[in-house]
Amino acid sequence: MASTILPLELIDRCINSRIWVIMKGDREFVGTLMGFDDYVNMVLKDVTE
Repeated sequence: MASTILPLELIDRCINSRIWVIMKGDREFVGTLMGFDDYVNMVLKDVTE
């Protein structure tokens, strides 16, 4: 049986990993996820657009 992972739990597992964020309006960011809040506001380090 497959286990279920909640969205915030998945993001929490990605802390200190490189992530690729795709925004509305064709903007994209790549950086290291340092933290986030309950609204999924993210703090990224070493970001490129």
